[in-house]
Amino acid sequence: MDIDKSLVDSPAPRLEGLAELTPTFSVAVLHCNPDADPKAAFRSLVTFLRTTLESRGQARSVRCLGEVVLAEPDQIEGVGSLLELGIDGLYASVRERRTMPSWAGEDQQVFDVANQLTVVVRCGAFVVLHTPVSDEALRKWLQKFKGLYRYLPSAILRRTLQGDGKTVWLRGVHRRRATKADSKTLGGLRIQEVLDDEDGSFALSAAVIDYLPLDESAVVRGRLTVSPAKSHLYWKFRVDLLTFLAAATETVTLFEKSFAVEPPEEPFWQLAVPETELANVYGAYDVTIAEPDELPGAADPDGELAERAELLRNSFLEVRGHSGSPAFTAVVGREGAEVGSLSIKPAARGDGFELDVRFAGTPSNEAVARQIRDAVGNGELLRIYYESGHTFGECQINLQNQTAPPFANLEFADFGRYRVNQEKPSVRGDQAIHDAIGLINDCSLFAWVATAYPTGWLVCDDGAGEVADFLHLADGTLTAIHVKGAQSTSSTRQVAVTAYQEVVAQAVKNLRLLDNRSLIERFTTPRIARPAAWLDGTRQTELSEFLTALRARTTLNKTKVVIVQPHLLRPVHDAARKAAEEGKPTRDSRSLTLLDGLLRSARRTVISHWDDLTVIGSE
Repeated sequence: MDIDKSLVDSPAPRLEGLAELTPTFSVAVLHCNPDADPKAAFRSLVTFLRTTLESRGQARSVRCLGEVVLAEPDQIEGVGSLLELGIDGLYASVRERRTMPSWAGEDQQVFDVANQLTVVVRCGAFVVLHTPVSDEALRKWLQKFKGLYRYLPSAILRRTLQGDGKTVWLRGVHRRRATKADSKTLGGLRIQEVLDDEDGSFALSAAVIDYLPLDESAVVRGRLTVSPAKSHLYWKFRVDLLTFLAAATETVTLFEKSFAVEPPEEPFWQLAVPETELANVYGAYDVTIAEPDELPGAADPDGELAERAELLRNSFLEVRGHSGSPAFTAVVGREGAEVGSLSIKPAARGDGFELDVRFAGTPSNEAVARQIRDAVGNGELLRIYYESGHTFGECQINLQNQTAPPFANLEFADFGRYRVNQEKPSVRGDQAIHDAIGLINDCSLFAWVATAYPTGWLVCDDGAGEVADFLHLADGTLTAIHVKGAQSTSSTRQVAVTAYQEVVAQAVKNLRLLDNRSLIERFTTPRIARPAAWLDGTRQTELSEFLTALRARTTLNKTKVVIVQPHLLRPVHDAARKAAEEGKPTRDSRSLTLLDGLLRSARRTVISHWDDLTVIGSE
């Protein structure tokens, strides 16, 4: 287990017992610039880590307990050679860091002691870092030595590791206003299904995904937290060193493939769009200071970010933007007194951006102005809002996503002999309508519903004060079915939003009536003497067993809403959708966009109460 002699000798003792380490796979991944020598870049990185880890910062003391640097031929006792593991270089160190608790007085000799592990793995042009060194310090080093490493492109981080989103941390890119959150966190079974066009004004800070690799033998799987702006991955398990190294080489292989071929589509495509061209950004008009603790996984062991944020919050930055340019001037001061001006402009940094901050003219109070300038740094704590609709934040520039997605739950059915423009049987009176549903001469949409739901209970509630036209109950799942006839029977009828407005409004208005206890009370004494009802397709004369089935439901059972409105034809829908996708809008494509918006809004309301909304059109 020989130390790489090309590195500066260290006075620290050699770290023994590597195989016994059990680090958490919480890592940043860097990619060596093509013009740099990966071996030389790795040596520089190790030198930087040594220097940083020796820095006391706000701690009372730091002490290296041991370190080791290994090259390709070296062995890790109990694990194997780096060559066998597919690793080109490894650096590991442990330091002791002693800090005074916030509650302790200056005269009390009481300390918090933390033992911190650093493990850095080099695989070709990639390095995988597990370290207590802050993202801020690492970012500054990368900026100082631009020719060595860079963070992975955020698109690679967002798109390589696919899976059901479980949690997302979002930051707003919209104009700040009291009626909309600046940031938010969402959790659920599959966040991709939760996000909608209203989330197009939020950008992704980080996401927890349920990662399921294509390779069944893959080590890394399950819950992964991905922070694209920080090039950071967190796999919640604490693992032995061999598993840690396998996870590192495995993720590097995945990222190498993503660099070679186009990665999959964006998993959270509804969110704000990352901007790559500064020429599209102009008119800065406002700036806010981000809270360090609102950024998931932010590493700030020395409290530097918190100190800078506090200094900026106690200062003022008055933005004076430039039309046609992302650059702007910030008049800065403290306690109401102006101390100078800063010239600030975003500059490309790898896949993202950082702020170039300089004095604009001679400050009236250079000491205070310099403090504010240094606190601004590369822009890690700033959010800058532009008239162009862009927002700078977390070293990324994002534009609000104005592309409204299609309504997700649109289905088409063959209505065959049934009249798509006739909602119910052509008779008068509530009881007469119920009695006529499904008779031989009934070609109404009510009759179609009776044939479309042949299993479980189907109960008609048509009439004044109805919950829905029908309620379907099977295996505990309750479906409220609302029916509306098409405005025309023409085989070329156009998309019409008005055909859906009334039935959608009715479905939304009646959502609170679907509470199970309310339904039991309602059907214990039904409004209609003999409501039309079927059990497994057979007509029933009374509802006692239906009530028994309702009482057997629990909060685990699903409640859904279905709207049957056959006005929308599949061929017309498909042609309109294609025209929109090809950028050749037609009358139908514009109407379909409006219809999508109506149905998406209705679905948001439905899922705020129950499980989901489905709309059925005509083949």
